[in-house]
Amino acid sequence: MTAFQHRHLLGIEDLSRADVEQIFHRAEAYLPYCRSALYRLADLRGKTVVLAFFEPSTRTRVSFELAARRLSADVVSFQALGSSLAKGESLLDTVQTLEAMGMDALVIRHPAAGISWLLREHVSCSIINAGDGQHEHPTQALLDGFTLWRHFGQLQGLRVCLIGDILHSRVARSNIALLHLFGAEVGVCGPLTLIPRNVEQIFGVRLFTDLQEAVRWADVLNVLRLQWERMESGLVPSVEEYHRWFGITARVFEWKADVWIMHPGPVNYGVELTPDVALSPRSFIRQQVTHGVAIRMAVLSLLLGG
Repeated sequence: MTAFQHRHLLGIEDLSRADVEQIFHRAEAYLPYCRSALYRLADLRGKTVVLAFFEPSTRTRVSFELAARRLSADVVSFQALGSSLAKGESLLDTVQTLEAMGMDALVIRHPAAGISWLLREHVSCSIINAGDGQHEHPTQALLDGFTLWRHFGQLQGLRVCLIGDILHSRVARSNIALLHLFGAEVGVCGPLTLIPRNVEQIFGVRLFTDLQEAVRWADVLNVLRLQWERMESGLVPSVEEYHRWFGITARVFEWKADVWIMHPGPVNYGVELTPDVALSPRSFIRQQVTHGVAIRMAVLSLLLGG
């Protein structure tokens, strides 16, 4: 297999299908090691990975930390609160200072779209985008795609419908790009106030406004969280109204018994999803979490030459 040709992971659109398949195969090799600290690999011994999260995160931050530690890298969690950023230092100065201390990779989540691309122009370490505003979340798309790839054997022709807040979702944008890369069919479903204008033409997806129709079309439902923190008021009449029309409950299995369920987390139970569906045998949600560690091990390893 040829060497991985990238130094950064900023967005799915920077990757070819061969790149993604290389990440998938590396992640599959790491799966036996991702759940236990008893088996640490030496792939990144001597490397330093800094985690800088300027927005809340559990799954992405912790899985990146576990991934780096499983590969024997040193891990530093940068806290903006109490740092020199509070004294007026710019983010770029902070990152360059961290690099001067020996940082090999920066994993960054930030509310500003495009921040990873900006930093790439001014540092020599690897930059990994862990979510930039409403723009991209490439490792989430990779772990979602990996979960489907392992289960179905391929993504070609698979019908995946993203349900919910498409307008504010970086997960949706990255997933659409990855699924198209592999020839999957993609749909979106939700209230029109939470769907980008001209979504069919711009993103090349099929639009559904009726949940039952979307479920009967799809093989997989990837259910997205309502991102209240990014919303303007009035986009959703009420939580109850949203759940009534677009909430994923056991009724979806009456409409289509063999549909599969995904969710990137965190789940707002009683809003976009009910617990019985999340815990059902047709749910990939727990596998997604486990696969997140393996995918991030693969990304770190390939970018840093492990």
